Parts: sequence; structure tokens; C-alpha cells
Amino acid sequence: MSIPVVSSRRQGQIVFNFDRKGPVPTLPYELHEHITADSWASRIPQLIRLSNRYNRPALEGLWFVVMFIATLAVPAGLHETIEHALRKSMSRIDAFYEARFISFGIAIAILMLFIGPHMVWKFMGQKRATELVKRWEAEDARVRPPGSFAPVWSVRLAGYLSTHSVLTITTPYTAAPSYFHPAAYMPSWINGPADSGPPNGVPPTYQGFQQPGMYGEVPLYGVHGGGPGQPLPPYVGDNLRPYSEEKAGFEGSRA
Repeated sequence: MSIPVVSSRRQGQIVFNFDRKGPVPTLPYELHEHITADSWASRIPQLIRLSNRYNRPALEGLWFVVMFIATLAVPAGLHETIEHALRKSMSRIDAFYEARFISFGIAIAILMLFIGPHMVWKFMGQKRATELVKRWEAEDARVRPPGSFAPVWSVRLAGYLSTHSVLTITTPYTAAPSYFHPAAYMPSWINGPADSGPPNGVPPTYQGFQQPGMYGEVPLYGVHGGGPGQPLPPYVGDNLRPYSEEKAGFEGSRA
């Protein structure tokens, strides 16, 4: 049974590490609505085969050993011959340094002779892998509605003496998971209200639990106000005296 080979998950991005002998990763849940299971099952093995075609760790290791030996042995073996040939036309000291310089140039030439073909080989593999994932990206974008999310693919094949190829796919942006119930009322510092309240600061009605004309559990209008057309200050109930009656006995006490 295959298991996901995921190195990291970030906001809007998922990264896969492909090993040469590792299992094939399964389709991530973030991409279920954007990539079909059949497409994933055919694409990923194709990418792994392409990566393995341009990734030969044993051959690259042998190539490195031969390059290292040739870079040291060939200039060292030719140094005496080159110096002996140069002594016929210059002094011994000049021939010695000239032979050293020529030997160094031969070592650089051998190094480039071994590295050049390998770099071209790796570059061809990377180019083919990039073209492959971009073709998949175009296919996904073509079947999606205009303006909808389409995943972006990018791949980096294994480098020199490496066995890991890296595939990066963008995922749709999702809000951070919450531990609160979806229907719970959230304070403003956790989750702002869906719409702003009226200018007088009376909170809006939530899910039908608050009755009209109420501020929480306190009525906005009492019996002394003459009905809803004559509002009293908040928190004045039906059995309490209005503000004007409470101050009636103190109107003439000004000294």
C-alpha cells in the first residue's frame, strides 16, 4: 500500500520528495476537487520514471571517481614530459613553472570534459520534467471554470549524487482550522460580525433568539412611555418609574 511522501505542508503549498526506490504518494486531500484520482495515478508514476531516467547515483559515483583520478593522474604523468620538452627553449626555472601552468590547464580541461556532458544530461532531464508538469498544469486549467483555482506544478529533479526529486503543487487557500462550533457566536476580537449593527448600538437579532424591542433581556419600552412610539432609556422595565417621574420632586430645590 502506498503512503504519502510529503516533506512539508504550508499554507497554499504542498511539497513531495520522490526517492528512486520510494513508494508512489497518494493524492492529497487538498487536491481532491481539482485533480482526478485517475490523472494523479497516471501522472506521478510518469514523473518518477522520468526522474529515474536522469538519476543514476551508482553511475554518477563511478563517473566522479574516474574524473577525480584523471584530473590528478594525467597532469602529474605529463608534467615531466612537458618540462623536459620546454627546457630545450628556456631555462630550467622557467620550464618548471611553465610546465606547472600547462599541467594545471590540462587538469581544468579534463574536469570540464567530465562535468560538461553530465551537466548537459541533467539540464535535458530538468527541461523535460518542467515541460511535463507545465503540460499537466495547462490541462488542469483548461477543464476548470474561468477564474477558478487551478494548481500550479513545479519540479526539481535530483542533482549530482542525489536521489531525491522535489515536486511542489499549490493548493487553494483555506482558512485556519477553528476549535469552535460552526454555529457558535464569536466575539468581535475572534471573528468579526457579518454586518454592522444599527447606529444606536443595539445588537442585531441572531438566529431569531432576540425579540424585537429588546436589548438583551431588558425591554426598550415600558408602560410609562405610552407605547413603542415613545421610547424610554434602555434598561427601564415595565414595573419601574420613568426617569421624569423620579426627578419630579427635586425640580424646585435649586439654591
